[in-house]
Parts: sequence; C-alpha cells; structure tokens
Amino acid sequence: MVLRVAVIDRDICNPDKCNHECQRFCPPVKMGIMAVEFIEGEPYINEPLCIGCGICVNKCPFNAITIVNLPQQLETDLIHQYDVNGFRLFRLPTPLKGQVLGIVGRNGTGKSTAIKILSGRLIPNLGNLEKEADKDAVLDYLSGTQLYYYFKDLYDGRLRVSYKPQEVYLTPRIVKGRVIDLLRKADETGEIDYMVERLNLGNSLDKDVKNLSGGEVQRLVLAAALLKDADAYLIDEPSSFNDVFERMAIARLISEIAQRGKYVVLVDHDLAFLDYVSDQVSVVYGEPGTYGIFTRNESVRTGINIFLDGYIPGDNIRFRDKKIVFEKPQPSHKVEETPILKYTRLSKTLNGFHLEVEEGEIYNGEVVGVVGQNATGKTTFFRMLVGELEPDEGEIIVGPGRIAYKPQYIRPEYEGTVQDFLLEKVGSRALSGQAVDNLLKPLNLYKLLERRVKDLSGGELQKLYVSATLLMEADLYLLDEPSAFIDVEDRLVLANAINKFIKLSGKPAAVIDHDLIMVDAVSDRIIVFKGEPSRRGYATKPMDKIDAMNTFLKEVGVTLRRDRHSGRPRINKPDSRLDRYQKEIGEYYFLETN
Repeated sequence: MVLRVAVIDRDICNPDKCNHECQRFCPPVKMGIMAVEFIEGEPYINEPLCIGCGICVNKCPFNAITIVNLPQQLETDLIHQYDVNGFRLFRLPTPLKGQVLGIVGRNGTGKSTAIKILSGRLIPNLGNLEKEADKDAVLDYLSGTQLYYYFKDLYDGRLRVSYKPQEVYLTPRIVKGRVIDLLRKADETGEIDYMVERLNLGNSLDKDVKNLSGGEVQRLVLAAALLKDADAYLIDEPSSFNDVFERMAIARLISEIAQRGKYVVLVDHDLAFLDYVSDQVSVVYGEPGTYGIFTRNESVRTGINIFLDGYIPGDNIRFRDKKIVFEKPQPSHKVEETPILKYTRLSKTLNGFHLEVEEGEIYNGEVVGVVGQNATGKTTFFRMLVGELEPDEGEIIVGPGRIAYKPQYIRPEYEGTVQDFLLEKVGSRALSGQAVDNLLKPLNLYKLLERRVKDLSGGELQKLYVSATLLMEADLYLLDEPSAFIDVEDRLVLANAINKFIKLSGKPAAVIDHDLIMVDAVSDRIIVFKGEPSRRGYATKPMDKIDAMNTFLKEVGVTLRRDRHSGRPRINKPDSRLDRYQKEIGEYYFLETN
C-alpha cells in the first residue's frame, strides 16, 4: 500500500503571481475542509486531509506541486522532517568500522541530511515537530540496532568525526593562506608528508589557496579532513575536478584509512570510483526535495545494481519507472562531411610547459571527448583552437568561427531567476520548443524557471550553464567538466541530452570530463592527452572511442570490465586475476564478465 499526498516545492511556488486555483479546486476545500492553505503567504498541504487526487498538480502554473507515492509502511521509519510540508528522511545508512560505506542516490534525496546527522551537527527530530530534537529520544529510537552503538559513542563524546564537505569551490573565499600552513594547522596525526605524497600536493605547498586549481583545492580539503585524529570520516564527493589518476590515488588512500579500523562514509557521483573504493553500498531513493529513503547496506555490486534497476527485490519496492542501462561501446561513426575545424600538427611552449598535438579535425554533428591527466595541456589546446594562443608551430587550417564555452568553474552570482538568466545569455530561443523538449525538460530545468539562480544546487547550476552554452549561436561548443556535482542518474541524462542536441543542431562539440562513464556516453570520438603534468603534454588525434579508451586506460594503469547485469563499467582491483588477464591481452576497456 502507498500513501498518495501532494507536496509543494516552496522555492518554485509564487503565491503573489498566482490565482490560487490549487486551493479553489481542491475537493476537500469544496466540502469546507482546508486541505490547501496559505499561511502568511506560504503554501501548505494538510496531509491528513489530502486525498492525492492530483487536481492541484494540473492547476498549478509553476509546476510546483507533485503527487508522491510514499510507501505507507515507512511512516514508522521517519528519522527527520524539516517542517510541516518539508523534506522527510526515512532510515539512515549504517557505518561499519573498518569498511568504506558508499552512498549512491540522486541529489535532493537526503544524502547531505544523513551526513549531517551522522556527524552530530543535526539532531534528528524523528518527525516530531512539536518539541526540540533530543539525543536521548534518538538513542531510545535506535535501541537494539547497530546504529545505536555509533550514536551512543557520538553523543557521549567518545567518537570524533571529521567531515569533508562537498562545496570545496567556496574554500578560497573562506580560507586564506598557503597550503602548507593550512595543512600544518589541520594536522593532528603527524602525517602531513604522507598525505602530501599520496594526494600529489607537493607542487602546491607554497601556493596561496586563491591560486589553486579546482583539483588542488579538492585534494587540500580532503587532506585536511584526513589529517584530523578522528574515529569516523564522512567524505562528500571527493572526486570532482580531479582526473582519473588522482581519483584512483584518492580511492586507495580512503581504503587505507578505513583499514585502520575507522568508520568511513563516502558520497560520490562517479559510479566507477564509488564502486572501486566501497566495501558496502547504501542506496537512497525518493522524490528530490520531498523525501528520501535509505536502503539497508548491500554488497557493492548488488547495491549499485539496485539503484540502476530502480527496484529493491527484498522489499518489493519500485522507485523508478525505467532501468538505467549502459549501452555497449560501438566503433565511432564515420563522418564524410567537410570538417568544421581542421588543424595541422601543433606545438606550443608556455611558461615552461611544452605541448605537442597531432593533426586532426572535428566534424559537424559529432561530440569529441577529451581525456587525460590534469596539467597536460587540454586547456592550452582549447586556447589555441579558439585563437587565444598562437601555436609556435603548425596552424589552424579551418577555424571554428564563433565559439560557445562552458568553463570548469562556475559560481551562483546571478541575482535573477533561471528564466532571466537564459533569456539574458541566449535570447528568446532559450525557451523555444526545441530547447524545452531536448534540454530544459530532460534536465529538469523547465520546472525551475522561476527559481533564483543563486538558490540552485551545484548540480542544477551545472545543468543550467551547460544548457545556456548549447543554446548559444556558435560554430563550436566547448564544455569543460559538465558532470561536476551532477548525480549519477542525471549524468547519463546529461550525456544523452548533449549528444542528441549536437546531432539535431548539426554543430560540433568537444567535452572535457574525468568521469569515464560520462565520456563513454557522450563521445563519438576521443582525444587522449598524455605527458608529465606542468612540464610536457602530447595530444593524439581524435580517435575511435574504443581505441582511445584502451590507450588512455593503459596510461592510467587500470582495466575496466562490464557488469553483465547492468552493462556498467567496473574498475578491476589492482593485480586481480581479471586485471592481469586484461592487461595481458590488451583489453583495458570493457571485458564483459559477471
């Protein structure tokens, strides 16, 4: 059985510009009962009176109301509720000493709330809004469960927690000074040298925080968190802005921390990374911004496949209509048209860094993925393509003309709404039928048109900037790390939306990203960057996707197998039987197996 109730997203609802038809047409209201109320201008749904008919959903001009199917048996598992119509979290993930617990789920379904509760920064109210949240009530509620011992130690002060936040891009605004000074201040374990070596921060120590790259900031914040003498480490999205080499180093270090007998809870949206580092997985599902439900801990393979299937066999609950399926990689399509961009072999020396680029071309209607270690010349290459830098040798034979560029780092500084932003950046075509059907609706931006840009989540902001870039009038589209802060489900939707939109527009695009799944899904061909970071780089010509990924993974030193159930890529454990076999036969990219 399910409980059907209406839920209002107050960030979207705009009572001042509304005729309140959601209230006037509500069946309980017609019988003199107030199921829809506006209290001091704020909308509320009286849930016990709501019959879940859906009339208000159709009447709302802002798409602010949804009907959710809330499993009725979970009403007794409510951990925290923010207000009367606010977000509700059911159950919690269960950390395990000596293991990495990975959390996978969509943005807005409670991962951050759960982390706050596990850290002790938020005391859950167990759904009781009448009185202040109480630690003793929490312990009584958890009595007899494995979580009881975790929270008993936490609340009694016997369990120290170190928390690594998601929003590392805010660090340069908040923290000042040199990297080495900040690490010394954070160090409680005496392991600065070890952390610097493992996280490749040696060349960053004398830099001021404001001059760090995104990857350096990410690794600095992670190092500071891991240098705390804690019993539990709660790590939120450590992979963003780091290349595949750095992600593997981070994964190995996190595993080592757990093996010291520590609790480690890890949230990340890079599915291959999360699969590789985790010992167990807890899935969180629900309606983003409305409610979230955590599953019990599962083995890594089972847990991730539950998330991808959208179905929990043990509970007989389906939380998504469609499975997320990974298509087998196919050889790149052949394009016989005249290239929109063509260049000879290029070379450029800049500030002690030397880059060599093989000759190549990009055609209309194709997406060229760009992969490689950070600081091996990807941005320098882009700057030569757009004419910002002149190559020392070689030439751009056919130039791209107008270029639309989505940078790696974006900030929510715009004061207006999403609609205002799109119209200002793009013009009226931002709300055309093609834009709405192929970008705004698939990326769930259409219902956010009235939302203020500065109130968007990191993932929503990323999708907004990608959409605005693709909607500009241009001859070439360059997207730098579009997957950052976007959840697993939306990453695949985003990859398909980018590829489809480029095909429909007949224009070319180049996409830099470090998520192997994202690059695989979005690309027609791939350019691989090799070299020694900050000293020299070498870029291949655009290659067939399968050949390019084999070349790149050989550089990284990892092999991928394909899960037979979901088709998703899984990174083999180092020196495992399968890892050795795939390296021996030269198949680094997707050997199908169980």
